[in-house]
Amino acid sequence: MATINIVVTVANPGSGNRYYLDGVLQATISAIPGNTYKFDQADGTNSGHPLRLSITSNGTHGGGSAYTDGVTTSGTPGSGGAYTQIVVDATTVQTLYYYCTNHSGMGGSFNVGSSSTVQLQDRKGFDVQNFSADQTSVGQIYYNSASGTFKGVVTGGAPIGSWSSGGNLNTGRKDAAGFGEGYTASIAAGGYSGGGATGAQVESYNGTSWTETTEMSTQRGWTNSGAGTTTAGLIFGGQPLPPASGQLTATEEWGGSSWTNGGNLNQGRSMVGGAGTQTAALCYGGLTPSVTVNTEEYNGTAWTEVNNLPVANAGITSSRGSAQTNAFAAGGYSPAPTTGVIFYDGTNWTAGPSLNTGRSNAMGAGTSSLGIVAGGPPALANTEAFDGTSWTEVADLATGRTAAGTGGKSSTNALVFGGENPPGYLTATEEWAAADIQVKTLTTS
Repeated sequence: MATINIVVTVANPGSGNRYYLDGVLQATISAIPGNTYKFDQADGTNSGHPLRLSITSNGTHGGGSAYTDGVTTSGTPGSGGAYTQIVVDATTVQTLYYYCTNHSGMGGSFNVGSSSTVQLQDRKGFDVQNFSADQTSVGQIYYNSASGTFKGVVTGGAPIGSWSSGGNLNTGRKDAAGFGEGYTASIAAGGYSGGGATGAQVESYNGTSWTETTEMSTQRGWTNSGAGTTTAGLIFGGQPLPPASGQLTATEEWGGSSWTNGGNLNQGRSMVGGAGTQTAALCYGGLTPSVTVNTEEYNGTAWTEVNNLPVANAGITSSRGSAQTNAFAAGGYSPAPTTGVIFYDGTNWTAGPSLNTGRSNAMGAGTSSLGIVAGGPPALANTEAFDGTSWTEVADLATGRTAAGTGGKSSTNALVFGGENPPGYLTATEEWAAADIQVKTLTTS
């Protein structure tokens, strides 16, 4: 068979150094038995970043060790002739991970499939890994000791992943708005800190830490909402901090470094839901001060009232990262935390499958086909994932919280920050990383 040469470079996409394989950030390699895969580390950017393989995600940084079967290394990374290579055959572990021995979070997946010349029967005697919990790497076959079954992981299911700690906010707060590219880059805007004047304060996340940046012109607390990216975002609604009162109509647009005024909502509101982009946003429900069914769409200039929610609701979990035409609204307070879920297709709201746990003022990300929600009162840690058919409980937050902010790119890449865990206002940030997968039980005949 062939030797596959993979050129490795190292660069910082904004969240710390990462491996690029043939120019692709943390690319997943699908290997075929019979081939040799050579990770070429001659490029100077590899200096100080030795690449190794492991059966554990993130290698030694994840509590694992280097995988050595069929693996050879040569030279010093960053110098001519440096490489790590693996000869893949029928005995090679099916799911491996490449990682940097010196730095966490740089690598990705190396999955071993099959070829027309390597049949399942040729793998007789191959060790299948034993786990007590279901796995998340597509293509992996393993034994689940808890259920006593052999299982395999395929694409096309609910987002299954985990929460990990991120950098803390500079100021603890609840009811902040958020938007952005998930755990790699997000914005936290406004909120309430229990007496502190956080209503106009804005912080920017780079994947590692939060930095205070340009404040909004309008103070906003008690669940204003947001949409868009860290270079083209939007904030709308909310309630001013005391001694002011009432619900806000004001909209502000974020251009990456500063705010400008946008078109006002037709109906001022707080505890509002939001989704979409800076030029195609969605605002729904909230307090006016009464609970409302009102829905509005933004076109980058003005808000227009469209079809109402089927039921008046406030504190709705929004679908960060969704398009205006593919949003969900989950839970809410009407008049107690609910399990209801509705979908918006750009024209109408329709009922969807219910959550397992009633919640309001929770975080959410994704679309009407794939999504996640987490948190809610009094301080839930519970997380649920949606696969297009039903909601499934997945990994809990490390810190339970309600009224947290959300930076969500998708159901597989999201950020939750701040919130309240009575009686305190949180600075803690958690990052959600997942894959859209299904775990199937294998049968024998």
